[in-house]
Amino acid sequence: MGEWSGYSGDVSSGPFTHVVACVDESPATEAVVRLALQVRADGGRLSVVHVMGGPPFSESFLAAIGTAFGGSPLGDNSAAHREIAQGLLEVVCEGISGAEPVLLDPHDADSAPDAVVRWADANGVDAIVAASHGDPLARMAKFVGSFSGHLARHASCPVILLPPGTE
Repeated sequence: MGEWSGYSGDVSSGPFTHVVACVDESPATEAVVRLALQVRADGGRLSVVHVMGGPPFSESFLAAIGTAFGGSPLGDNSAAHREIAQGLLEVVCEGISGAEPVLLDPHDADSAPDAVVRWADANGVDAIVAASHGDPLARMAKFVGSFSGHLARHASCPVILLPPGTE
């Protein structure tokens, strides 16, 4: 299989009426949104979806220990995490007419990719576009990452995955 060389052409001629673009902080986000726009039908919806990450393990661990001993050494930073994630969505959606930012909480599902699958099922999504990152060994072997792999195996609509290393 050849190297991915990007997408070009008419970005409003796709067959799907409601497309999800799964975005994160990676360089692949721009390519994901570009492809989602390309496969979206004229007048179709584009939902830009980000699954909010939780606090780092060390922060969670220290908070749990503090709580166990009658108080937490750390404050609740979930509002700060939500604000950062919302900021990412605003930046990604800026300048894209009709883009709908969607922030999902992974605690509402079994996992982060499951949150996307459930939201897509509940909202009539026709296609999901995501980037496959994978760990370095998986990238060398051209495997998909766990997030993208879960989407591909469990979504009830087509899933379009950009290969690892796409920017």
